Amino acid sequence: MASKINTLHSYDTLYSADSIEWCPHAPSQHLFVCGTYQLDKEEESSKAGRKGRLLLFSYRPDSNSFALEQSIETAAILDQKWHPSRPVLTVVNASGQAVTYNLLPTEEQLIPMDTLTIEKESEEEQLALSIDWNLQGDKALISDSKGGVTVLEFDERGLHQRDRFKAHSFEAWTCAFDRTDENILYTGGDDTLLNIYDIRCLEAPVMKNKCHDAGVTSLLSLRHRENLLATGSYDDQLRIFDRRAMKAPLSRTNLGGGVWRLKPNPHRPDWILCACMYHNFSIVSLKEDQSVVIESEYFEHSSICYGCDWSYASDGSKTDSYYFATCSFYDHKLCLAEIKSDNKES
Repeated sequence: MASKINTLHSYDTLYSADSIEWCPHAPSQHLFVCGTYQLDKEEESSKAGRKGRLLLFSYRPDSNSFALEQSIETAAILDQKWHPSRPVLTVVNASGQAVTYNLLPTEEQLIPMDTLTIEKESEEEQLALSIDWNLQGDKALISDSKGGVTVLEFDERGLHQRDRFKAHSFEAWTCAFDRTDENILYTGGDDTLLNIYDIRCLEAPVMKNKCHDAGVTSLLSLRHRENLLATGSYDDQLRIFDRRAMKAPLSRTNLGGGVWRLKPNPHRPDWILCACMYHNFSIVSLKEDQSVVIESEYFEHSSICYGCDWSYASDGSKTDSYYFATCSFYDHKLCLAEIKSDNKES
């Protein structure tokens, strides 16, 4: 069992906070972003507007120094991901856009690169809900509130739409590329379906999985465990699948609260940080037999637990310590915490 989680810093994000992404690229691994989503009730319209801020923070474990480096006014943010090989961040928002930023490492600032509005199937509001990059970084996926998934290509000019297909009958909460087969992608929707597609033929899914009892909200293809896929759902369950035999999960674990985010520890990938919306943030370990063990639970937040990610940086004097950031919605709270490992691999 891991030792107790220690909160190092707390921060009031002012707007409701829902996503955390830590920069994986040297020399900027001390930087991470937090996305926020706020209803603007003062707007004179039939619908409340949605606004947000993109917050860039720095944290250096060796000195325990924490600071806000930049705040950018945006449309409300739903998700964001760093490019796998470049200091580039793409944010998806409530206006149905993908906004890409370049990170200037020496200045520690994000500079807008381009904005792409995803194709709409009607004049109705369409929110961009999630984004994922493939490992090569030449393609991205965006899921939306109309059940669609958009395939994008990336080059020096930015992102360009290649395809959009209808994946779900309700919100497509999440989408992800497989981490070991570049042609396979996954989508999860509020219709309780987990769909598998081959990017070379998107007319229909290769498989529809109906194992979930509520909407599928998070997907994690495990690069270090070939063919394994982890899913989170509103039904509180963390499931582990072998994508070669998807009829039933290899294991399922009740984490409570609805499982919104799954983030593997870059230093110890058998540890997964889970955002369990109405319960807590949990750290679980994936064992060799595909069973899941809860290593530690973090109850620092009093509102919906949405955003979380691990730091890629480390303190050279503390080889058994890992750092992560979490954020929650209505209490607009961000926390930075440390957990110490027992140094025993699963």
